[in-house]
Amino acid sequence: MARYSNTIIIPDDEESSSLEPTISRPRRYPRRDYRYQEFESMLVEAIDDAPIMPPSHQDNVFKNFRNAVDDEIQLLRDKNRALLEELRQEREERQKLEEQIRRGREERQKMEEQLSLERDRLVLECKICYMQPDLWMTLLCGHLFCNSCAGNLDTSKECPICRTSITGYVRCRPFSG
Repeated sequence: MARYSNTIIIPDDEESSSLEPTISRPRRYPRRDYRYQEFESMLVEAIDDAPIMPPSHQDNVFKNFRNAVDDEIQLLRDKNRALLEELRQEREERQKLEEQIRRGREERQKMEEQLSLERDRLVLECKICYMQPDLWMTLLCGHLFCNSCAGNLDTSKECPICRTSITGYVRCRPFSG
């Protein structure tokens, strides 16, 4: 007697029909039907038989309230979008202004450096001959001149910058350490 295999073969569309079992085993009990066709038909009939009733006053109030809430939500979303767009524009404007401020500060710093260099250069020059000597003469009014120009000032008796009378001078070497 042949023994049945415990292997279940599930035929695919691609497989040939020669693999199908030729001997079928008789069932002891009839196969159960899990489809619930009778129950489904009862439900379908019950749904079809239910009378279509107009919505109640409470349903209408709820729908109206829900519509009002939805409208308010949409209005708030629109306002939010508008405010977000305005905020984005303000941020862009702020970034542009900050960039202008940064460029202005850089330009001011460059100008201050140039001015400082120019002041240093002008302080080290004689106001008469524009030379940069090592020996300076300071008049008592506070103005600096080179030694040769200060020697020529004895004849004029006035400071060429402030026009005060020359009462004396002091020799100095301001950068000799």
